[in-house]
Amino acid sequence: MSNPIKEPKESYRTLQHLDELKPGMVIAEDVFNKNGHVLIAAGFVVDDVAKLKQFLTLHKVEQVRIRLHSTKYPVKAKKPEQEPVIPAETQPLDLTAREEARLQKKRQMETKAFQDRYQEQKETIKTDFQRMVKGEEVSKDRLEAQVIKILKSYDGTVNVFQLIETIKKDYRDLYAHYYQVTIISHSIGTWLELTSPQMKNLTLSALLHDLGKEQLSSELILAQNKLSADEELEYQKHVVIGYELAKHYDFINYDMLQAILLHHERSDGSGYPLGLKQEKIPILARIIAIADVYNTLTSPNSKGEKKTPFEAVKIMESEYMDQLDTRILYIFLNRIGNCFLGQMVRLSDGRTGEVIFVPRVYVYRPIIKLKPTNQLVDLSHPDHRKLSIKAFAET
Repeated sequence: MSNPIKEPKESYRTLQHLDELKPGMVIAEDVFNKNGHVLIAAGFVVDDVAKLKQFLTLHKVEQVRIRLHSTKYPVKAKKPEQEPVIPAETQPLDLTAREEARLQKKRQMETKAFQDRYQEQKETIKTDFQRMVKGEEVSKDRLEAQVIKILKSYDGTVNVFQLIETIKKDYRDLYAHYYQVTIISHSIGTWLELTSPQMKNLTLSALLHDLGKEQLSSELILAQNKLSADEELEYQKHVVIGYELAKHYDFINYDMLQAILLHHERSDGSGYPLGLKQEKIPILARIIAIADVYNTLTSPNSKGEKKTPFEAVKIMESEYMDQLDTRILYIFLNRIGNCFLGQMVRLSDGRTGEVIFVPRVYVYRPIIKLKPTNQLVDLSHPDHRKLSIKAFAET
């Protein structure tokens, strides 16, 4: 039986050319790009025709379907300096220059506070780790207080993934790595909706995950990818050393000890120290493994070179799917992109711009709004396949 309630045929019309667009027209159906991502949501009311045409032309969209249920379209009041049309859920706030300056100052203050807090905590954490290496008493409350201070990084408006990029200055700074892996692991645990006890175990074991490196020579640690086979075996001992050091403290429970010992195990059995596979690796260890890999990829080498988070995501997607927990990695890769919305970046051609939209599929190919022109560049578009994000720019 046909539906007795249906729209009359004249309710919709397909515009064959973008030149037919007029202010007040209502988009009838979602407009997609070639990768299946929604560019314009159904119900969008056309306001700035020129910017809408520019955006659709950028994605080689030539036709759109509009509603014809009313002869007069409700035209929205035009705002000065309106942002280019982008997906509704990622539309940036229409800010005045004064508001933008205020927010920029707030971001700078939060970033400075984060950096200062890290430098202060670094010495405390270093002291506690050295005491643990010597087998001396370490206060549970003091260690947990350090974790709480680290997690204060979530209280501001600047995303923590953007904050941790600001303390990746020196490849010799092990404590920055401990600090960052703690934050990243906590983020993943939150996305996985772990229980409160699991989160507590995760964050403290993440802070302690490389405790065993305190007993390795600095030359061995800093050699990075230049280790001989014998040196690699010596380096791998740090997980066992960390486990042995940590097990003498009653407040470090079994789950935390397993995370410290097994965070270098891999799902395909290629990890160490036991060569465990998949579900035999405890979940806390699997989470820390992803945080550790990501942070290592985005940290500077001996030449001061480091990969951007977008490069790291691409590598993890292509090279680590068999090694890391696929379910957790998938969640991580699909959530981390939006952590860099608003981040200023420098492109491979020298231009700078702001990340304003991150697609779900090609996380490492976001849409950039160039400065100062406000031109949109979609890095996932075939026309820009040779263009890439080379570095984060100072804000």
